Amino acid sequence: MKRLILGMFLLMLNLNVCFADVVEDRQRRYKQILVENVKIGEPGVAVIVSKKGKVIFQGAHGLANLEHNIPLTANSVFRLGSITKQFTAAAIMMLQEQGKLSLTDNIHKYAPDFPTEGSDVTIEHLLTHTSGIANYTEDEEIFAKEIRLPTTIDDMLIRFAKHPMKFKPGEQMRYSNTGYVLLGKIIEVASGQSYADFIDENIFKKVGMKSSYYGGSKVIPNRANGYDTSPDGVVNATYIDMMWPHAAGALLSTVTDLDIWFKALRDGEVLSKESYQKMIEPFKLNDDSMSNYGYGLGIGKLNEYDMVAHSGGIPGFTTDAFYIPSEDLYIAVLSNLSSRNPSLISKLLAAKVLDIPVPKFKSVELDESKVKGLLGSYKIDENSVRTLSLEDGIFYSQRSGGPKYEIIPMSENSFYFENTLTYMVIEQDKNGKQVMSFYNDLAVKPQQAVKL
Repeated sequence: MKRLILGMFLLMLNLNVCFADVVEDRQRRYKQILVENVKIGEPGVAVIVSKKGKVIFQGAHGLANLEHNIPLTANSVFRLGSITKQFTAAAIMMLQEQGKLSLTDNIHKYAPDFPTEGSDVTIEHLLTHTSGIANYTEDEEIFAKEIRLPTTIDDMLIRFAKHPMKFKPGEQMRYSNTGYVLLGKIIEVASGQSYADFIDENIFKKVGMKSSYYGGSKVIPNRANGYDTSPDGVVNATYIDMMWPHAAGALLSTVTDLDIWFKALRDGEVLSKESYQKMIEPFKLNDDSMSNYGYGLGIGKLNEYDMVAHSGGIPGFTTDAFYIPSEDLYIAVLSNLSSRNPSLISKLLAAKVLDIPVPKFKSVELDESKVKGLLGSYKIDENSVRTLSLEDGIFYSQRSGGPKYEIIPMSENSFYFENTLTYMVIEQDKNGKQVMSFYNDLAVKPQQAVKL
């Protein structure tokens, strides 16, 4: 009997050691993703990965302050940029649950002087970016001259009112930071509090987000400095007065607090389950087609998995966070360098967790004469084509009406976009037609386009 007990003990001990080795190996692999994507001496990233309510990895790599050589940690505080929008959307849903507003309210009930050119714009239109109201961050004059100056929300709205409407409400989804600043104004009118105070009292303090703030001049412990890039290298971020982003992008937080936040949101601690469900559902447009955005959260896919997500960008910072409901998986990546793509890191972490194969994105030299047959325009649908071109030895991809992006060859018939998980493969089908298969974010099923 003693030998049997001893044998069982040794077996359990061996199993525990093996499990510990597996966990340690996974931790090393997660950390390696950070090391491979952040150079020594650079501004960096903080990350968190949680699954089924438990944190399975958190860490940081890179510097919070280059001048003093201070490293980032998982407790470093970053500006969130547009991740702020999900907090704004949740605040609106809270006020609706309290009976202080309705999503069907016309915005003139709260901002009577804001012009809508005779259109009925509702709160829901603002939440879903379907209002037709222009996006003030596309106004170069504001960024060149005004965004550094102190302002008030009412003065901002007077300034934004100069922009004409882009389309009739509900006709299309077009991102508008102006719409979310208007939501901030609506929150203030409906609640009788400033936006900053409402978020702090009803979200940050309620769920225990002890390192989350509305931006401003106050001293914030563990705050990461923000950096931009220039022809001369890394520089301190361009200053903006934090009233300008307001409810569209003025919040700061940590990856740890973001994990606390999303657990509380999805578990019904902040809103009813019904309100949360509305936040993560696509919005139906006037023509009955569906957008890819709910209330403060986007809807998309990573490989075969549905996800709700949002990224952010503000001078000195870029951010990305998403949730995969089927796996109860939440990942957040915050960076204090405006030129970094945190989405690459977040999706590489997800691929590691979910065992999704990742192609080897490694450049190869091509004989230009042999790939000229790949160049030209490929029809995606009735309204758009993707054109591949070669200029001064560099390959480019451009979709109709969009910017031109450099693509890097990784074989004789495939290319990838640097710092992304998006790539394309060009092959002949059984009918001899040249077909481009475009894989976005490790998609299982590619978007296909036929050469014209």
